[in-house]
Parts: sequence; C-alpha cells; structure tokens
Amino acid sequence: MKIHIPTKQEKENANTTDTSITTSSGVVVNHEESESTQSSKVNINTATQAQLETLSGIGPSTAAKIIAYRQENGKFTKIEDIKNVSGIGDSKFEKIKDDIVVK
Repeated sequence: MKIHIPTKQEKENANTTDTSITTSSGVVVNHEESESTQSSKVNINTATQAQLETLSGIGPSTAAKIIAYRQENGKFTKIEDIKNVSGIGDSKFEKIKDDIVVK
C-alpha cells in the first residue's frame, strides 16, 4: 500500500485546477463523482486510509490502527470486530456502524 501526502503546491493546484482524484488502484475519478459515492458504506476490510478517514470520528491515527489491525489479524468477520482496534470503543462504533460494512 502506498500513501501519498500532497505538498502544499499540489494541494493548491488541486483546489484551483484539478477536479479528479486518482485512487490507489490508479483509477481516475471525477471529483463530483467521488463526493456522491462517499455516501455509500465503507468496507472496513478493503478501505484505504483516506476512505477510513471519511468516517465520523476516524482520523489519521485511528485509520492507521485499523489498517495495522487488519494486516496483523486478517479480515474483519463482522462490523462489531472493529471494536477490537485500539481507540474504537462503543461510542465511536455507534457513530460509524451505519456507515461501515464487511465484505
């Protein structure tokens, strides 16, 4: 997995000229399309760091913990398994449970 952190210049250019996003698989998605697909559920077994960070209360650190947990323990079998990740308790799970799925 590769994580790209844009430079200030890349961010400025993206805000003014580029309305597309390149996914980790190399697929270019129109920015408007990506916003409309954000309403769909996030598969916690395959989600990238950026996709996990779209979830309420999940920041970079927690997203990294979810990915690390997945790499060490394998796929989640049910959405409740995400509570095994350090930093995700019952209250955080309640905030995200309607937005996540296990496939």
